[in-house]
Amino acid sequence: MCIRDSLWIALGLLGAIALYTALSFVSARAETRPIKIGSKAFTEQYILAEMLALRVQEAGLETELLPSLGSTFAFEGLANGDLDAYVDYSGTVWATIMKRTERPEAREQVLADVKAFLEREHGIGLVARLGFENTYALGMRRAQAQTLGVARISDLVRIAPRLEIGGDYEFFDRAEWKALESTYGLRFAEQRPMDPSLMYQAVAEEEVDVISAFSTDGRIAAFELVLLEDDRGVIPPYDAILLVSARLQQEFPQAVEALRRFDGQLDAAAMQRLNHAVDSGEATVSDVARRALGVD
Repeated sequence: MCIRDSLWIALGLLGAIALYTALSFVSARAETRPIKIGSKAFTEQYILAEMLALRVQEAGLETELLPSLGSTFAFEGLANGDLDAYVDYSGTVWATIMKRTERPEAREQVLADVKAFLEREHGIGLVARLGFENTYALGMRRAQAQTLGVARISDLVRIAPRLEIGGDYEFFDRAEWKALESTYGLRFAEQRPMDPSLMYQAVAEEEVDVISAFSTDGRIAAFELVLLEDDRGVIPPYDAILLVSARLQQEFPQAVEALRRFDGQLDAAAMQRLNHAVDSGEATVSDVARRALGVD
């Protein structure tokens, strides 16, 4: 064998070793990369993110929590692989991501359309429907609503110009609010964006008259609030849905299988109790999440 042939063989072996080393590094990196779990900026989301992390940790994987994300930011992170999993709501995807402005269809059809869109356009998997709906709703103090004769959003229209409404930081820019304004003709004296953790206390203490409440929030009962009927069916259904990135599905199928266990495991009453336990100061987010899953 000539020296040139030996040199080519040596170079080939070195190349193979370099390739094997690179592939081993990529594989090891994938195995050690923490699973990034996101949450939006309210109690329910913090609890659910903790619960997701616990299930993934049970599958032997490291997790990292990314809290207090905006709806669009969380979705974009999932779509581009910077985020691996989070809980969203079918109505949010329908109105904010899909930009659907027509009157919502039946609940099951909205869910089917959302699932198909996510898979087709972004490779995102809808791996579990948690079992409850947390919809946007307009809430008032029960005593004030009774005094003013308000039970439906339609009843609110005639007196709205004398009232102030508080909403979370996203609400007044969302498609749902624009649909409520245009369909009902709602016009309030003032719109006040505020921290969602402060909205319920603000309406209870008469700082505002109406808020954009979340239907599973435990403070609705605690502060004796009432949710107004959306009698024209403007607000879409808001099933809680567990979304995972294309990258998680490809690299960590064991994590996806662990997360599928959440399907149908929480009803609205259970979620309301968990939220109230945190918001009332009875327990921390971590304690509530662990208790809900029976984790020591």
